[in-house]
Amino acid sequence: MSLVEPGAVASEFVTSQNLDIPALVAASGPYAPALEAYVARTLKSLAGAQTAAEAAAPVVALLDAERMPLRVQTSDWAREFVAAKLADGDGSAVLELTGGWLR
Repeated sequence: MSLVEPGAVASEFVTSQNLDIPALVAASGPYAPALEAYVARTLKSLAGAQTAAEAAAPVVALLDAERMPLRVQTSDWAREFVAAKLADGDGSAVLELTGGWLR
């Protein structure tokens, strides 16, 4: 068994949601600045997202693996994030990094 850790994957899921972002921000009251920052960061990460085929390739390779690794990341971004997470014993660095996504 392996833990698959993907990064952003470009798919029709996001566009199929038909979200009215301006309306959501307008209705979010005091959370509007955090929501705007989150949406901006998400759109930026989706611009560099891997395709579904790119994300699936490491998973497919696992099917033929003689010995499955514990963790498999599907992109360089995912490898960097997981490395930071694993090196962060108390979680403070990850909280600082992800907290910045809302500012």
